[in-house]
Amino acid sequence: MSKQYRLILIVLSLIVLLVVGYSINGDLSLLLKEFWFTSGLLLLVLLSLIDQPHFSKDSNIFVNSVTAGISLLLVDVDNRDTIFWVFFFLTMYLLVSSYSLLWLRQKALAEENKGIKFFSRLNREIGKPEFIFSAFFIWGAFKQLGAGTDEFNALLMFWVVFMVLNIPALASAVQDLFTIQREKSNQLALGQIFGVQSKNTFLVKLFDISERIVSTRIFDFVEFKYGTDNKVRKGLLLETYLLNQEQWVKVLSNKEIEGIFENKQIHKTHSSDIVYKIHKIPENDYLQRLVGIVTEHSIISRVRFVYNSRINISEGQLLEVVVQGQKVLYQVVEGITRIEQLEQKNQTGLIVGEAIQLGTWNNQKYQFEQFGWVPDINSPVYLASAIQEPEILDHEFVIGKIPNTNYPVIIDKNVAITHHMAVVGVTGTGKSIFSRNLIREYLKDEKTKVICIDFTGEYLGKFRDLNPIQAINSELSEELFRGIDFIEKEIAGNYNKDTDKSIEKKKEVATVIHQELSNFLKGEDRLSIFELPHVENTSGVLTYTRTFFRNLFHIAKNEKNFGNRVCIVLEEAHTIVPEWNFSGVSDKVSQPLLNSIAQIALQGRKYNVGLLVIAQRTANVSKTILTQCNTIVSFQEFDKTSSDFLANYFGQEISKNLHKLKFRQAIAAGKAFKSSVPMIFEVPEIVEPELDEVEVDVGITDK
Repeated sequence: MSKQYRLILIVLSLIVLLVVGYSINGDLSLLLKEFWFTSGLLLLVLLSLIDQPHFSKDSNIFVNSVTAGISLLLVDVDNRDTIFWVFFFLTMYLLVSSYSLLWLRQKALAEENKGIKFFSRLNREIGKPEFIFSAFFIWGAFKQLGAGTDEFNALLMFWVVFMVLNIPALASAVQDLFTIQREKSNQLALGQIFGVQSKNTFLVKLFDISERIVSTRIFDFVEFKYGTDNKVRKGLLLETYLLNQEQWVKVLSNKEIEGIFENKQIHKTHSSDIVYKIHKIPENDYLQRLVGIVTEHSIISRVRFVYNSRINISEGQLLEVVVQGQKVLYQVVEGITRIEQLEQKNQTGLIVGEAIQLGTWNNQKYQFEQFGWVPDINSPVYLASAIQEPEILDHEFVIGKIPNTNYPVIIDKNVAITHHMAVVGVTGTGKSIFSRNLIREYLKDEKTKVICIDFTGEYLGKFRDLNPIQAINSELSEELFRGIDFIEKEIAGNYNKDTDKSIEKKKEVATVIHQELSNFLKGEDRLSIFELPHVENTSGVLTYTRTFFRNLFHIAKNEKNFGNRVCIVLEEAHTIVPEWNFSGVSDKVSQPLLNSIAQIALQGRKYNVGLLVIAQRTANVSKTILTQCNTIVSFQEFDKTSSDFLANYFGQEISKNLHKLKFRQAIAAGKAFKSSVPMIFEVPEIVEPELDEVEVDVGITDK
């Protein structure tokens, strides 16, 4: 109720009181002489309508008790009966307790201890004007006039009308009725606030469209004065729906919207809870950033939001929400359509998005850091704003960015090598090009050498510009294979036991491979290709490969790679380190090879040797090897086995998106990344050196 209405109402109430009092005494002497009038109805009317129309605070109660105590002094000694002393002690209790609470209260009542809460709330009930001065009035009128008299009944009737029918509330309702009727003719008035969903989202019932001249559209800016705190606010219309043949909207109000208007009041006058449209909007990008508002069932690791925006978003989009004063970033992983039941048969459709938390962005370390709390309901959700371009160190490399942002995904190349890395994904997703580009980045370090185990025959052509060499040249490789065939025949003819000739031949083969590897690691060449002559997992191929890895590990362990860091690339890893049920040969032959590579996976970090495992499906690759990869980049995957394995690594929420990833999109997580949380990122377009016609003819293609 406005101040103007309260002043008018108090004048009318006092006039009625004076008329009643004059009819009782025949004059106005009661105004100064009678306790029941001065401390009863007069104070009741004044305090209820002027000073404490809504509720009484501790300071109000202290003033009320002082006023009541002074009023009690007007009572003659002869009239101080038992009820008088009850009033007296009640007044003294309120006086002492409210004064004490004024000293003790340091925080909001909801945050105080149970004792202070109890006494403060008790005092607010028994210390309000309606309680104290009503009691004084009825007792005083009864003492002077007696029960059943016409005069007493007249005063009692006034009290009943004022208190029981709640004159302040009735007056407020009448005022609202006239205000609404008046505001409906206002061309800028849209509707009236009927509720609040949180501290920043208001429910507004629009005026009848036939009575409303001004049009209403989603994303209109508005201004209103909220009746509870009489504060003028700016807002934005977010959502509209029909309920019981009436049109309703939601209005979002926050500091960002206030900032658009530089916190200036637009309309000169406001009726409480009436929403007015703002026509002249300062230039801003707010609507280009707002995505929606946080909704129910959000948790610390995942936020759910009602999508309500004029901008398009998609999976992988980076969003930001202010939580406890900090900007927390989330990545979109899902969108769900939902029907919301309004009332009875009324429904409205909406889209709910889900985004997983990446955390706050550390501008010094250029990484995401986990944040430990959930946003408030109805908090606005924005597109992430751009950040300052990071400074990349020599041992770091930006493998991509969060989609539609400049947030980088930074990998530590040294950690990626020594702690092993896996790159997985089906053909045609950009996996192989990404891996080859990563190898090029590794080779920028003069102390890093790369050995590619290649079944495809592509790597010599793809890295032609880097002048790669064969780890073991073709002629020597054929000779070694003949030696391995001889060994296997000797063992097979001796009941699967070594002979002197097989032992001697094994030493010869191992010595040649050891020498070739030593020459590469000591020499100037940086990239070596170890090609296998057969794609099938034959016994000879596996024995040949096992011997290669055993000698490589021996050099790493005893010679420290001659001062180099070595990255072993396992292209089409399922052909080299297959899972047992995909090997195609007996465990007796395949297991020794797996053991040799597993030894590198388990102990290679000590000796500066690491793996880069490249595969289409995790299901086909030895889990002994994959589980040792501390960094994983996964492009699109479809099979459930791969998804289940990667879900244990990435987490269930983000792994659900593996089959929905676009070309050149991947999920990354692991020790080598600056940020520890899994994230969807986008690989930039990579241009490789063009192949010549001969290489194209033999079927060298990009994956």
